[in-house]
Amino acid sequence: MARYKIKPERPGRVREAAPEYKLPADLQPVQAPGVYHVTVTDRGRLVLPAEIRKQLKIRAGDRVAVAIEEDGTIEIETLDVAIRKTRGMFKHLAKPGRLASDELIAERRREARREERKFREWDARLRKAGK
Repeated sequence: MARYKIKPERPGRVREAAPEYKLPADLQPVQAPGVYHVTVTDRGRLVLPAEIRKQLKIRAGDRVAVAIEEDGTIEIETLDVAIRKTRGMFKHLAKPGRLASDELIAERRREARREERKFREWDARLRKAGK
């Protein structure tokens, strides 16, 4: 009689783990406050430490922007930071005392009056031609 085995279930996706490198005690980097050391994997990936992810509220799947500065430093920016930086960017273009919404409403009213005038002229021509 044949025996059947149930195969163990495989994980749904492949997870990559960064290799851990052990340096001698005299070559260990000095940990300054606010400075974190990360390792680049063989596939070019950086793993942000959990403290940084927690502080910046970065979750799995979140996108961040990476910018290279002229001096060779790398700047990582979350979406919230990018939004905060762009707020008020066009504030200098606003006219003091006027709101863009008020200007838009006034423009729509002028346009409506212009269309009404055209319609009345067209209607008057049709009535005159029909007599």
